[in-house]
Amino acid sequence: MTDAVLAGAADRGPADLSGRNDEREALDGLLRGARAGRGGALVLLGEAGSGKTALLDRCASAAAGEARLLRCTGVQSEAALPYAGLQVLLRGVLDRVSGLPERQSKALRGAIALDGPPAGDRFLVGAATLGLLDELAEERPAVVLVDDAHWLDLETVDVLLFAARRLGVGRVAMVFAAHEEPAAFDGAPGVPALRLGPLTDEEGAALLAGRAPDLQAAVRSRILGLAQGNPLALVELVGALTAAQREGSEPLDAREIAVLPASWRVRRIFDERIRSLPAPTRLLLTVAAADDTGDVALVAAAGGRLGAAVGDFGPAEAADLVRVSGQQLVFRHPLVRAAAYQGALLTERTAAHRALAEAASAAGDTGRRAWHLAAATVGYDEVVATELERSAKLFHSRGGQAAVAAAYRRAARLTEDQETRSVRLIAGAAAAAEAGQAELAEALADEAGPVSSPSAVARIASVRAALEHGRGRAESARLLLVEAASKVTVHCPARGAWLLFEAAAMAWDVPDPVVAALDTRERVAGLDFGGHPVHRGAIGVLDTLAGDPAAGAAAIREFARYVVRTRQERSLIDQVRLHGWDMLLGEYRTVHDEAVVLERECRAEGAVGVLARVLLRLARLRLFLGRHRDAYTTAVEGLEIACDTGQRHLATMFSGVLAVLAALDGEEPDGAEGQGGGARQDVAGRAGRRPCPGVAPITIWLIRAQGLLDLGLGRYDRALQRFAALTGGPHRHLMVSVHSLPDQVEAAVRTGRAVDARAAAERFTCWARAAGTAWAVAVELRCRALLAVDDARVEELYERALAAHDGDGRPFEEARTRLLYGEWLRRARRRAAAREALTTALESFERMRAAAWADRTRTELRAVGAAPTAPAAGADLVDRLTAQELRVVRLAATGLSNRDIGARLFLSPRTVGYHLSNAYPKLGVTSRAALGALDLD
Repeated sequence: MTDAVLAGAADRGPADLSGRNDEREALDGLLRGARAGRGGALVLLGEAGSGKTALLDRCASAAAGEARLLRCTGVQSEAALPYAGLQVLLRGVLDRVSGLPERQSKALRGAIALDGPPAGDRFLVGAATLGLLDELAEERPAVVLVDDAHWLDLETVDVLLFAARRLGVGRVAMVFAAHEEPAAFDGAPGVPALRLGPLTDEEGAALLAGRAPDLQAAVRSRILGLAQGNPLALVELVGALTAAQREGSEPLDAREIAVLPASWRVRRIFDERIRSLPAPTRLLLTVAAADDTGDVALVAAAGGRLGAAVGDFGPAEAADLVRVSGQQLVFRHPLVRAAAYQGALLTERTAAHRALAEAASAAGDTGRRAWHLAAATVGYDEVVATELERSAKLFHSRGGQAAVAAAYRRAARLTEDQETRSVRLIAGAAAAAEAGQAELAEALADEAGPVSSPSAVARIASVRAALEHGRGRAESARLLLVEAASKVTVHCPARGAWLLFEAAAMAWDVPDPVVAALDTRERVAGLDFGGHPVHRGAIGVLDTLAGDPAAGAAAIREFARYVVRTRQERSLIDQVRLHGWDMLLGEYRTVHDEAVVLERECRAEGAVGVLARVLLRLARLRLFLGRHRDAYTTAVEGLEIACDTGQRHLATMFSGVLAVLAALDGEEPDGAEGQGGGARQDVAGRAGRRPCPGVAPITIWLIRAQGLLDLGLGRYDRALQRFAALTGGPHRHLMVSVHSLPDQVEAAVRTGRAVDARAAAERFTCWARAAGTAWAVAVELRCRALLAVDDARVEELYERALAAHDGDGRPFEEARTRLLYGEWLRRARRRAAAREALTTALESFERMRAAAWADRTRTELRAVGAAPTAPAAGADLVDRLTAQELRVVRLAATGLSNRDIGARLFLSPRTVGYHLSNAYPKLGVTSRAALGALDLD
């Protein structure tokens, strides 16, 4: 709410906080950090009445006068309205939005202004909110307090948590208070949490002593027992006692039910207090409880339609149930709101919602109007259902997928026609799946029941398949899609082709991909897809998966060209989903350049959630292309974004890339967090924060990382075991396995297992010849050289391999070929030639930060009489920078301002300035003007 509201809350004074010393110290530390430029956030978890609201009030009181206070409370009845909480939180500072970068400004206005443009990606709204808070904090620290966060709409939750995780060095403190139930507020990884347990009897007695020092001992004991350590229950129970009850001469209420939770006992006290109010006041409280805005004018307008006036709030204020300050109203405690709403009769609640709908309509708020109408409707009502459906489309344009799902779900409840109802439920299921609400998506899909139209069959199959895949049941997902393709293709070949392509993509993740690919082809063999290019692409993927890359190569290339050619016909997220399948053919440079274009579009549009997928592709491509430093900085940024946006499955994949990079640099891959060891300590690259602690690398990438380290260190037996597991196990046809085949050849040759080496080499030759890329040809020649026994033949194959490497874009593989050639030349006693090959290889490994391989090369050089020196510590200035500093410095060197850099990287300008100030002394410069003269590659 606005500063005025919080001033009123502060005037009331915080409640007694006996027994909450640790929590008070934590909040005091958070405020001190914000004053000193160390932004931070905290989640308070506890049952109703445990002291969360009192702690927020104390925090507001402590910050009053020196900080800008922003406060809101989640409201259950409005939890389905997108950005409802954000509107209440930020509407008092809308005038400052214009200071943000243009796209962020539009996104935030679209989220919190009734007449604003579409908001777009909710994470862009989060970046804009972070920027706004940072700008507000330029004048004085900003303190954001959110009560009943478990009732916030999911869009507001995503926005605020995205900002909370990226506070960095800003003068901003954020505190969320929520119920402690596991499902209440479980979306805050990366934000510290404090759980408020019950007070001890000693702490409770101290609280009572301050509130009622005259309380008779037996009465005190009874109150302590009834309150069960709940602070609010202690305060309200003792406050409800008569003088006679305090001294023990009159018994306590015999109707008190001992088994009720303490919060319900407090609710009963508030219920009784509300029932004692005049009827118009009770009516106004019901309207206010059904509203989430706290806007006195809106509540009064709705109440006026029911015969109440704004002056009727007086008795409620006198009873300390609500406080009206200026144009804002705030309930004393969330339990008061709950009592006012849930204690009202059904007819009273529906009348309140209908009146609020009329008031919202007059204010031009169509979204709230639809929801209040729905809340006031019992039974079927197609008019209201249609209005909700229109709201869902509006919510979709503003990036509120959770709200879209809720709107379609409620519209379906009001729909009598079964087919229309099913269509709305399917739309809701698709939106819920996109919002990450897997359980809701599945429930809505189940409720939809059987459908007949091809579009509905296809859509529900895609939703169910995505849910199954997310639960690790890729085979079930594949079968769902194949079955749907069989039903849909006869009516709509193009839609059937897309379902088949989804099924082919799912087949990569099943326990036995070969069987899955063959089965998929068999099941759709008789279907006519009308020659659609997507069908050709799906068949190419299935052929490659089944072990026949020669048959699939042409179809995959054709599909890749089709995707690029028609990219403007589909959304950005679909472009990303369909792009890059020609990676299966080793076309890394082409796919990389296309991915760079997608990355720019994601940053320009503020599509933060989609950006994580593109960065994963780029990180892998840069690893494959030997651009290890760029792969590292890309993977670290992607890991941060994946964690900040709740995409933990992507986080495991980024951790896999980082594990491989760590192994190449001579570090043991970190299986716990997948982020390498000591040489790269600040993998988060931002104020010491490590994102997604505990996210292990995806298994096949971790195994590959361990195998590469073993191979680089000469532990050939262990390396062979790992690569054999990759190339012969259940994932043997994944791209990581294709890359592991040459490694398996080398390890097998070194351990005298020629038969195993030849089998792996033959499989790689089959793929390389189908792919036809220069680097694959070069590596295939290297494998043949390792297996050759005639010296002349060996030398010929190595020379041909090096010629094929020339300009192939894979410097790491070329350096490995030179290393192996140098090792062979040394054994052939051709020391000068060996020294030349090994020296060139060493220079490449050092440039690429491949320490394990560089050390192996130095050992070989010493064996031929050379005396290689280790690289001087810190010789490369860029290596002194964290990943985030390097990203910031590179953008600053192009002339971008801190604000523009922040917009690109979704950071606050203050955080950008912090990274620049840290980078300058590491680079030996004093200003951004000097950055242009440095080599930052």
